[in-house]
Amino acid sequence: RRGRKGYQWAILGGVLGAVAVILVPTKPVATPMAAAEKQPWLLEIQSPFCLACLAQKSEVDRVEKEFQGRLSVRRVDIQSAEGSKLAAQHDINRTPSFIFFDQTGEELWRSIGKLDAGRVRESLAASK
Repeated sequence: RRGRKGYQWAILGGVLGAVAVILVPTKPVATPMAAAEKQPWLLEIQSPFCLACLAQKSEVDRVEKEFQGRLSVRRVDIQSAEGSKLAAQHDINRTPSFIFFDQTGEELWRSIGKLDAGRVRESLAASK
């Protein structure tokens, strides 16, 4: 009735601080694309404030590490100028969105919300 007590504000502040400490290092970050690579690549259009994007970050990191040298992974923040341009160009309106391109730059498939590492593996095997 009379508002929050001092210790309740301290607990709330501590919880919010802990959440910030956990989320900041795990936030997805846009990565630059190397010029004219002649290998398949995966485009992830994401947002650093999207919980599904945060949840998929470890899977994308795993795929990037597993296929290093055979697959380029490009992460773009949809809120940046480049990201909004790419989202409009590829008709993306939800994050995270994944688009797999072959070595010629042709789109092979896309996925919204979840990256399927098995599908990436199959697509790389087929593009050899």
